[in-house]
Amino acid sequence: MSAFAVIFERSGASLQPDALERPMERLRHRGPDGSDTLLQGRVAFGHWRFWTTPEEVGERQPLRLAGLPYILVFDGRLDNRAELLAALQLERTTSDAALVVHAFDRWGRGCFARFVGEFALVIFDETRGELTCARDPLGERSLFHASRGTLLAVASEPWAAAALEASSPAPSESAAAHYFALRVPSDGQTLFEGVRELPPAHTLTVNGGTTQLHRFWEPDLSRKIRFRSNEEYAEGFRALLEESVGCRLRSTQPVGILMSGGLDSTSVACLAARMSAPAPLASVSYVFDEFPDCDERPYINSVAEMHGLRSIQIPSDDLWPYRGWRGWPHNPSWPEGNPYRLVKERAFRRAREEGLGVMLTGGFGDELYSAGVDWLADLLADGRFRDAAREMGAYLRAGGLRWTLSADFTRRLARRLLDALPGGRSLRRRAAPPEWLTPYARGLLPDDLSSEYGVRENLLGLLSAQGGSIEAFHTSRHRLEFRHPYRDRRLVEFAAALPGYQLYFHGYYKIVLRNAMRGILPEKIRTRRIPTSLVKFYSHGIARERETIRSSLESASARWDRFVRPDWMRPRWDAEVSREGDGPHALVPWLCVAFETWRDNIGD
Repeated sequence: MSAFAVIFERSGASLQPDALERPMERLRHRGPDGSDTLLQGRVAFGHWRFWTTPEEVGERQPLRLAGLPYILVFDGRLDNRAELLAALQLERTTSDAALVVHAFDRWGRGCFARFVGEFALVIFDETRGELTCARDPLGERSLFHASRGTLLAVASEPWAAAALEASSPAPSESAAAHYFALRVPSDGQTLFEGVRELPPAHTLTVNGGTTQLHRFWEPDLSRKIRFRSNEEYAEGFRALLEESVGCRLRSTQPVGILMSGGLDSTSVACLAARMSAPAPLASVSYVFDEFPDCDERPYINSVAEMHGLRSIQIPSDDLWPYRGWRGWPHNPSWPEGNPYRLVKERAFRRAREEGLGVMLTGGFGDELYSAGVDWLADLLADGRFRDAAREMGAYLRAGGLRWTLSADFTRRLARRLLDALPGGRSLRRRAAPPEWLTPYARGLLPDDLSSEYGVRENLLGLLSAQGGSIEAFHTSRHRLEFRHPYRDRRLVEFAAALPGYQLYFHGYYKIVLRNAMRGILPEKIRTRRIPTSLVKFYSHGIARERETIRSSLESASARWDRFVRPDWMRPRWDAEVSREGDGPHALVPWLCVAFETWRDNIGD
């Protein structure tokens, strides 16, 4: 991924020559192919280059095209190039960035809804003196902004956007409370006070003293797809997934895949391998000798054998969670969100040593099927009463009446029935803040957390988008670009319109994917019911690092206890973790330790 920084003086006054110095330095890790800057009176543009698609190699940004009054910085990849090139009558060799400029000249801000792909950009209209920022519908590329007086800073990472101030920015207490509540502020507030994230599918337009936030694309979550057979659902899903994978293979860099033994990444690997043949696709996987319950070699090897992968397997037993965490790579924009960072770092390093530059992943696959909780409600809504009765009978026999009535799918049915009543939505029980939060933290959250988080909305909001933004910092350090086929707008729209029983049914999750991959994915993966858990590896890390964790949590200078109740934490932080009990008592201590380390690194 490339990166950019822009400074805009709303008053019209000229900027200082060093306006971009701090924000550009904070983005250096994003530009292995060099950088360029442009200072023009009231606006300054900086761009760090990472060329990964054929058309952009050699292109320099900020981009200006002869005869057009625009200056552009662009980070992204457009996947519907053929359609756009035909509509604009442009040459096939036109870069994605140049394509954006021509589209903006033709359609104005209406062009962004036409783009399929991932992008973040800033374009300045010299004639109107107007600056427009835009971010793709799923937020696959990131954009942050901050203001100080009449100055506006825009950058690819929040730490760079915060560079308007010479000193370390003040942490946001509200964003910290959301962090510990496992939520993302709906207004885009980051952990730096005054630095906000542009939401996916939005533009931010600034002209003098006027600032306008506009949503340019809205998914139709009421849309329903209903086919006659499972085979038709599978064919539609597979066609879109294949198209998504194919688009992400467009690269000047060798492409590999970060592959576990789960359904999502192995499905992507199988499709990519068929498209890459006869050249073997490289897969990078972490494996375990000392923790057999965590090891997925039987599944990994079955894909490698079926599709001729060049399987790179990385032993990871010595990289347990919490090991030497104070020395881990420091991301100044966020606390470390992944307790398995050392495993990821070794995998990234090895991928680069193998000559790979672009990595596909199975990331965000789980979110794609999150509406599976609607399976019972959708069976009833579609008149499939016999199937609904048969499934409910199976659950009653397996779990009993009490468990079945309290299950997610039953509560989801009750909510949909309530919503159908006049005024029913107003009768919903508000989502209470998590029990581990302090009264102070609860006071910083909205009254109803459910308004910020929903099952299908999770596919399209800031929560998933932020996950990709955080990981981009780490992958960029290794000169890698990660691409996520399950974060394709067309595929997401299709999945969101599917009935829940195509996502979960008869004890199997991801039904539509399993059916779509019949004959392509090894049967031992396609039919597996239970995913591999790293719980034993995580528990090992806690046992090995118990005293170090304790010293961090009990430090007199600790800040986490403003947000998390110490009386909740003390009996839980080192409790044994099991697959069944892998919940907040395992995650929240990690959040506290990561928060402390992040605050120590950025300073007060």
